[in-house]
Amino acid sequence: MFEPTRLHPLAAGLSFLKILREWIIPIIIFFIFGPGSPPGMTWVSFAPFLFILLLGGYGVLHWFRFTYHIEGEELKIEYGVFVRKKRYIPKRRIQSIDYTQGIFHRIFDVVKINIETAGGPGGAEASLSAVSLANAEQLKEALREEKTRTEEAEVQVESEKESPAYSYKLSLKDLLLAASTSGGIGVTLPLIGTLSSQFENFIPDEFYVEAFNWLSGFSWVVIAVMAFFSLLFAWFISFVGVILKYANFQIRRFEDRIVISRGLLEKRELTLPLHRVQGIRVVESVLRQPFGFATVHVESAGGAGPEMGVSAMLFPFIKRSKINSELTEILPDYNVPAKMKPLPKRAMRRYILRNVAPAIIVLPLFWVVPSQFWILLFIPVPILVMWGILDFKDSKWLIEGRSFYMQTRTLSRSMLITKKRRMQDFEIKQSIFQRRHELITVKTAILSGGVGKVFQLKDVETKNWNEAFGWFSRKSQESKLQ
Repeated sequence: MFEPTRLHPLAAGLSFLKILREWIIPIIIFFIFGPGSPPGMTWVSFAPFLFILLLGGYGVLHWFRFTYHIEGEELKIEYGVFVRKKRYIPKRRIQSIDYTQGIFHRIFDVVKINIETAGGPGGAEASLSAVSLANAEQLKEALREEKTRTEEAEVQVESEKESPAYSYKLSLKDLLLAASTSGGIGVTLPLIGTLSSQFENFIPDEFYVEAFNWLSGFSWVVIAVMAFFSLLFAWFISFVGVILKYANFQIRRFEDRIVISRGLLEKRELTLPLHRVQGIRVVESVLRQPFGFATVHVESAGGAGPEMGVSAMLFPFIKRSKINSELTEILPDYNVPAKMKPLPKRAMRRYILRNVAPAIIVLPLFWVVPSQFWILLFIPVPILVMWGILDFKDSKWLIEGRSFYMQTRTLSRSMLITKKRRMQDFEIKQSIFQRRHELITVKTAILSGGVGKVFQLKDVETKNWNEAFGWFSRKSQESKLQ
């Protein structure tokens, strides 16, 4: 580690694939709509292959010119094919080191290393695309050596010699249940539709006419069955995606950090320093809530790797009644309260109106829909009314000691659990209509991935929040005593 070291040769191939991905659309367009082979210019047909060969050569040069080593209290990286660049990263600024293992990495027994510093949310400070496991462990050990020049060290990366104080693994049963109830079909269907639209220009119009005539020959029952199997296919794609993403999910809790690893084909590892945890969110989807299951996210002030800038998954699938027992081992300062304060009953009408309001978009349809079908336009209204009532009942809050709890609902029910010292601000708003009913809207924000994430709860009792605002306003005074 103290001599300039090159990455694993796989880095050359990965660099080539990265550049090729950026040029793949122009290359495909050239193959389809290229100039062909003009007389005397046969070589033009081979231009794409020559260009790909040049990209491969550039990938090899990029790998050859990329070196890294540790010198004193700094990690030094030198790279650049035509312009030589140098990057120096002081040890004291390193917050975490995270591993990622893609399919090719696992074949060659190497890892990708993302190094995050305290420089902000702009992404990993440095990324080593392919490092052998031996060199990776050596680099970890070298970067976590005692820093004699400063006492500002905040994070130490994981060492195999250090045993975790707590370990949690997602069981196969929970993994299958998580995949079955993920709700990812809502993402899969638009994705399938988007991919299908890309082939529209290559399919003749006659195909659509023949397909429509073919479908019109079937009964509505057959078409409904075909639609069902289409949804089943989208659900299966979502199911497989969750399995691949969260297989081998494991949490290890060390003295000063949490290490989360997951993935079947691509193994990913995320390190979250405990002092950077800003709060947690307990999310209960429509499919999971009736059965008492939830997903737990942890909000961190930053993290390198694929989870950068987003909530990290702490528990992909867990029984709600077991959350507190697991949090006691991982984040003992956080817990799910047994009871929270509901909103005043007079706020229910406002929640119902807000949910029913989108139904006004169907009003123009009265001009085009035959009168005998008007009743169909009113079907969403009772559903939205019931959803407004559910939204109202699930909207709650609580202040307990130095902890703040806020629960809201969109499609899923979500509860924010944070500490007063982690709240970036505390804002109270009141509209003209709310003033009339003595209600207010409460907003707060916490850091998540280096940026602020805002949470708000509407139509809270005004008199309750006069005391709550005073609770938060004493934040600066209490912080001086801590």
